[in-house]
Amino acid sequence: MRVERLQREFDIDVEWRPFELHPEIPAAGYERPPRTSPRPEGSVSPLRQLALDEGLTFEPSSHVSNSHASLEAAEFAREHGAFDAFHRALFATYFGEGRDIGDASLLAEIAVASGLEGGALSEALASKRYAGIVDEQTAEARRDGINGTPTFIFERGETRFPLVGAQDYAVFENVARRMGAAPITG
Repeated sequence: MRVERLQREFDIDVEWRPFELHPEIPAAGYERPPRTSPRPEGSVSPLRQLALDEGLTFEPSSHVSNSHASLEAAEFAREHGAFDAFHRALFATYFGEGRDIGDASLLAEIAVASGLEGGALSEALASKRYAGIVDEQTAEARRDGINGTPTFIFERGETRFPLVGAQDYAVFENVARRMGAAPITG
């Protein structure tokens, strides 16, 4: 993943924050309408091409998930020291397998595979223990003008630079250098 590569090559700190892009999606999600026109033979969507370039599988589902529960689950994982593993598994499940990450039982499976207690996650989701954190972080991001995912904020002192969307690694590297991130040597 580009962010992990950036961390290996530059002295930077990365903090993932929850952001619910589409809170209007029903809790059960919805089925995406089929494409009305097929892609030209041999063509690949830009998002799929980015995934292929990174060696990732990209199999979007016709089901669009409501992401709130998955964002809450990620906060549970953060609190229990397994955020990175859970985050990677969550992305692989949604983008690589096309599964419904709004499903609490699937989130519990992902939690167990990430070294977490599935029952404790299920309890946290049922009680909405992390819902306030997700809502608060989303509201703060919107106040800061963020309205897309992914959005990466590069900060140095008072200077902030938002980078929106899936970008080539060269763009990340360029911004990191311009923001004064020190390359890691040796």
